[in-house]
Amino acid sequence: MKTVPLTMAAALIFWGHQTGYLIPACFMGIIIEFSRVIKVRWDPSLDQVNKISDTCVVCLAGTIIYFVSMEIETALVNILRYLPVFTFPLIAVQEYSAAGDFDVRSLYLFKKKIIGETKAIRINLSFGFIIICLVSAASVNSRLFPYYPVALGIIAVVLFFQRTGKSDIRIWGSAVIVAAIMGFFLQEGFHHAQKVMFRRAWHRMFHDSVDPIRGTTALGRIGRLKPSNKIIFRVIPPEKDHGGTYLVKEAAYTFLSGSVWTATQNKFEPVPLSENGGVVVGRQPVSNYRKTEKQQTGHPKQPWAKLTILTRMKKAKGVLRAHENALEINGSTISEVTTNGLGTFVENDASGFMIYDVRYGDPGTKIRPPDKLDLLIPDREKALFQALAVELGLGPDQSIQTKVLPEIKKYFLANFSYTLDLETGNTTSPITEFMTRTRAGHCEYFATATVLLLRAAGIPARYVVGYMAFEKSVIEDKIVVRSKHAHAWTEVFVNGRWIFFDTTPPSWAAEEKSHFLQTAIPDLFSLMGYALALLRWGNPENQKKLLWLLVPLGILIIRRLLKKEKKKKKNHSRIGNNSPSGPMTDTPDFYIRKLEAELIRSGFSRKSHETYEQFFVRIKEKAFSRQDIPSLITVIRIHKQLRFGPLPISDKDLARLKSQTDQLIQNLSNPASAPYNQSIAETGIDNSDPGS
Repeated sequence: MKTVPLTMAAALIFWGHQTGYLIPACFMGIIIEFSRVIKVRWDPSLDQVNKISDTCVVCLAGTIIYFVSMEIETALVNILRYLPVFTFPLIAVQEYSAAGDFDVRSLYLFKKKIIGETKAIRINLSFGFIIICLVSAASVNSRLFPYYPVALGIIAVVLFFQRTGKSDIRIWGSAVIVAAIMGFFLQEGFHHAQKVMFRRAWHRMFHDSVDPIRGTTALGRIGRLKPSNKIIFRVIPPEKDHGGTYLVKEAAYTFLSGSVWTATQNKFEPVPLSENGGVVVGRQPVSNYRKTEKQQTGHPKQPWAKLTILTRMKKAKGVLRAHENALEINGSTISEVTTNGLGTFVENDASGFMIYDVRYGDPGTKIRPPDKLDLLIPDREKALFQALAVELGLGPDQSIQTKVLPEIKKYFLANFSYTLDLETGNTTSPITEFMTRTRAGHCEYFATATVLLLRAAGIPARYVVGYMAFEKSVIEDKIVVRSKHAHAWTEVFVNGRWIFFDTTPPSWAAEEKSHFLQTAIPDLFSLMGYALALLRWGNPENQKKLLWLLVPLGILIIRRLLKKEKKKKKNHSRIGNNSPSGPMTDTPDFYIRKLEAELIRSGFSRKSHETYEQFFVRIKEKAFSRQDIPSLITVIRIHKQLRFGPLPISDKDLARLKSQTDQLIQNLSNPASAPYNQSIAETGIDNSDPGS
């Protein structure tokens, strides 16, 4: 349908405002609206429009491949963001064409096979283009305001001018208001459902665990990040836990390129085993410390603090999560562990569900010493961070722990804030934008900026990702770690050791607190899944117990089958008892078959593919007199109801079926009562058949 002036331009400008492409959007809007002023028109052929359509499709396909190869997680959002760009050439051709619409055949991708085989159908793409602009704007939008009011206003204007002239404006306005209110709540619900389904789908396919080599960040994205409440793993805290917070490390990276951190040390080597069968990830096995302590004091050292990790591994190879100061990892499912020397540990033969203990404490995880890459700053940010290091008076000759680190933390806390609402600017570097203009971001911004600032001061530093474990579950005696608890921080080399350093404002943890009403039901299902996983993989004996779960399922199925058979017999009994001729001398097809048998004796046979209804309709005027046709129609109707339902037939209908069937059979067997049939038999001509 043709839209009113300025509506497509308004949709384009709104898209540009939401996505950050306001100038290109204004330019496209001017081109479209200028077509209403200029009178020159173009009459493109089917082939010309088809070539433009194919070009748009090819460009779209190339864009899909590009975004999927760059970052699968955000590919869909980026593709939707650019949809108006790929559809704009077709809209421009439509607006400047003489017809003002398209022949659908010109949009076929394989036109040579289809155009000649189909009829011309004309469509106008204007309203569809407006919808595309609104959907594209929604892909990067996370707030109800101003998106919903603006989108509603654009659609309302379009529909207002498309209404019929006889429609009552009051009724139309009331309908729009009701639709707007319903749409407000529906779109909020669908928005939430879409986030959950989209996140779960991608998580199941690709997010098995963190990539130990390549860490993709959200640096440079715009809009609001959408953290998930999904429980990723569980932690049993130490016995003497007083509601503490634990940093659970997954991987560390050394080299920054754009928004991607890379671990240049990508050679993984086996981790040695301890005397008690665990893997030694610290500087020495825990048992060695105990022996040394006993030799020096005569008493063995008290047990080291222990975290128990309960997590599901979707593949045989995955990254182990461990405390930042892990010394030893023990577990019956831990077997082939390798490390790249950055504190990243990979299990090469993981079971479906893993439970392992992580003992931690000083002197911490064994990590290889720094090299030149731990001081490397990208060229785009080098001048900025070197100047800032000089301004803050930072340098490697100062006391790192008492001077440099407190000064950096003070600087970030005083001048920056935590947020998940990300903006965009004109600079090409997200970190430069963060440091100079927005001064607000999430943990990945703070961790990256801290690493670069430390390196600018001549202090080796690395980027680390993992989780912050702090939320005690209400329904289970464990710490639950959700997807939104993912965190990034810094490791800095101090006095021959790597220590963790976090400059993200503490307010981030408060923002990521879960509300019981929002998470209670999903957490309950997660707990059930966890219990089943524990039953299946937690203990070999439990695997046998899992078979007992099949017993109630089998009983339920058998009961259902018996109940169904009993119901079937009851229905058959009811039909037989209601029959005037006695119990089940007649099945549902009993009377209709009697009638068919008489018709066969009269020379009329039912074809193999025909139903009874089709058979009777075909021969009714040849086999029956005009007076008998109403009775035949009644027989067909009652038989269909008796055979297929949905409602049971009454005793009266069943009696009518019997009586009228018997009457039809009697008339068929008495030639004198069927003069119509007799005339056919004598002359061989059927006057009711126009083709005879």
